[in-house]
Amino acid sequence: MARLDPWQDADTIAARLQAPAASLTLVLGAETWCRKCERLRPLFEVVAAAERANPGVWLWLDLEDHAEFIGSYVPDDLPLLLRWEQGRCVQAGVLIDVDPAAAEPLLLRPQAVPRGLPDLWAGFALGQWQTG
Repeated sequence: MARLDPWQDADTIAARLQAPAASLTLVLGAETWCRKCERLRPLFEVVAAAERANPGVWLWLDLEDHAEFIGSYVPDDLPLLLRWEQGRCVQAGVLIDVDPAAAEPLLLRPQAVPRGLPDLWAGFALGQWQTG
């Protein structure tokens, strides 16, 4: 399955987040200047493609390319993985490594859900980002 694009796939993303067991796994990164982000994104996309058959959404948002979604929020460390279940952010951690062949492919340094985090679930669940 192709990578979901938050601009072009807003309706698909919103529909998936309406499912009873919906989840949103999202990484905030900055590939233009974060070398770790540049290295980990292609591996994250492999894992995300395998998981997209489940009733959830997997997205990578770039701080610069997707500023409209993120607002003024800037994580303390990158890339930051966030996981929502039914509208509530339940997990946060800095993505340390990704191994698509591992039983647990995402290696995280856990942290508390950050203060000031925008309600990304709400925005995506409404499908308000559709472009013409």
